[in-house]
Amino acid sequence: MHNDFEINYVLDTNKGQVLMDAPESLTGEPGIDWDDEDATDNLLPIPQITSNEAYDSMDRFAEKQEPAVAEKLIDVLNRRKPFRNFKEKVIQLGIEDEWYTFEQSDAKEAIFDWMNDLNIPYEKINQK
Repeated sequence: MHNDFEINYVLDTNKGQVLMDAPESLTGEPGIDWDDEDATDNLLPIPQITSNEAYDSMDRFAEKQEPAVAEKLIDVLNRRKPFRNFKEKVIQLGIEDEWYTFEQSDAKEAIFDWMNDLNIPYEKINQK
């Protein structure tokens, strides 16, 4: 999942590849021509993470911490600018690596759920 709304990612179910679809002004390459049904028949847009989903992920991470750390993280999540404050607090607490590992695992689980909902077996994509 990705949260930059100018850049989108798609899954090519035939090749088992993830492709980037972005404006030519950003990449120097033409984007995907979604009007060409033959070229896009096997492409599925990968959902982007919403700010609510990102917030929920930070909240789940906080809940898994020891009580003193969880309290500090939950406190910053309930303030203005929770995303910036959360990142700063994670760095301050020295748990930045743990956060990034958790965030990546959480995103991976969301992608597997998405693929499962669409009946796309991971094994099929992973073999290509």
